[in-house]
Parts: sequence; C-alpha cells; structure tokens
Amino acid sequence: MVACSNITKYILTVFVTGMLIIVTASYNNTTKSSDGGVIYKPGTPSFNLRRGALCSNKVPFQSHSEDRPFGSYLQQTLDFAPFQDLFTAVSAAAGVALQSRGEAHITVVTPPEFDYVLKQVGVTIEEIEAIAIDANIQGARLKPVCLGRFNGSLPRPTSDTDKGDFVLYSLVVADGHGDLLRIRQQISKLFHDKGGEGALFQPEAFWPHVTIGYDRRDLFVEDGIYKGKNFCYARIHSAD
Repeated sequence: MVACSNITKYILTVFVTGMLIIVTASYNNTTKSSDGGVIYKPGTPSFNLRRGALCSNKVPFQSHSEDRPFGSYLQQTLDFAPFQDLFTAVSAAAGVALQSRGEAHITVVTPPEFDYVLKQVGVTIEEIEAIAIDANIQGARLKPVCLGRFNGSLPRPTSDTDKGDFVLYSLVVADGHGDLLRIRQQISKLFHDKGGEGALFQPEAFWPHVTIGYDRRDLFVEDGIYKGKNFCYARIHSAD
C-alpha cells in the first residue's frame, strides 16, 4: 500500500483575449516536503506504479548460477510488465535516452558478495538458493518507497570510461516484514558455520530496489552509490 502524496491542486483562471479559461493541474508543494524522513525538492514529478507490482508469489523463482565471474547471485524475480509502464513514464520525463534491463528483480545477494566473500569459504549458490526457496523468497512482502535518481559523477571512478556524468533511476523498496533480510541472515549463519570472517558479510548492508533505467550503465555500491531513502527523488503512487 502506497501512502498518498501531499499534492496541492490549483484552479488557474486565465483571461485570454476576452475568453475565460479554467485549467486544473496537480503540482508538488512549492517548498521542500518530507515523507517519513524522505525530502523531496520543489517541482519534482510523481509517478504511478501498478498496484501489486511487487507481489511475486505467482512468478517462478529464477536461478542464477553460472560458472563465470559475477555469474552467480540471488534475486527475487518480479513480473516486468508493471515496471515497463514505469520505465516508459520515467523515460518521457528524464530528458535523456534511458536503457531498460527488459526484466525486473530485487537482488538479495550480489555477485561480488558471492564471488569475493561467500564462495571463498565454500558456500555454494545451490545452498543459498535452497535457503531462499525454503523461506519462500517469491512471497516476500514488499512495498514501494519512492523513485530514486542519481544524476552526477561517480565519487571514485576507476577508469576513463567511468568519468563524466551518469543518470540512473531505481524504485526504492521497503522490506518492511524483514522477509528478505531473514534470508540474508540465514546465509550469514551458513557463512559463519563454514568458518567465514563475520566482518566480511553484513546481512543488514542491504538496500532493496528495482532498477528502472539508466543512460550508460547500472551503478552499484561498489561505485559508491547507495540506493536507500537517501536516493529518493520522486513520489510513487499505486494505480490500477
């Protein structure tokens, strides 16, 4: 359920060459406003997301266990259709050409977490997926928070190709019932049981989101980009 945004409706009365024209429009507040710690700047747009877009209990679990670098990770798979609609609306408002992944998911264990940490002590992707399936990952109860946007340069570009500005939009998601966090906590326990160093895997270092679109490439924590409430740019409303 998405909270209603604080929208003010204005009736504009304009006289043009003797004719009375009445225009009704919706605008965000003209001053900064805050929803539960999220601050929105004046004039930012709002977007609709189809009701139930984050309900994936009827979507099949999708395994990612390829034997190549960054080929194994854990995700909650979502139906892409509602996010295609959101991508279309965001693209129209973005002012730049955006790319879409053509699918929708929430990453629960990232490829670097698996390759650099979990795999190193013998945790297998099959064990991770077994934990997730047993915990009903596809039935995780989630709700949308906002549309996040990054529009700027990376704080620590590692190559010339990463210099310059990037544009990225993602749907920030709340794991309010802790369904996905509990999966990460069980994986953390397995990591500990196999002798893993606790400081290397933090279950709570998790910012669930759905990538909507980007201009050059997707961006990650490894790039210095954090996709929590700090990332919020525009309100999201549920729509039928």
